Amino acid sequence: MAKRKWTDEEVDEYRRTHNQFLYFNPDDANFRVPKANGLGWTNNWAHPASGIIILAVLALAVVHSISK
Repeated sequence: MAKRKWTDEEVDEYRRTHNQFLYFNPDDANFRVPKANGLGWTNNWAHPASGIIILAVLALAVVHSISK
């Protein structure tokens, strides 16, 4: 089954049924999804771009700490 972008209503239903702290849905192709409380956006941590962003932030932190 191919990934597809889920609607906001489907994301809310997924959150209600799975009770996860982070939004981790490998079937959802969305990178950014609305936060559970409705204020802002969060990442779909199952999306490959989320891992790349985390690695980039960690690499910047390491480079910054080494350069001091």
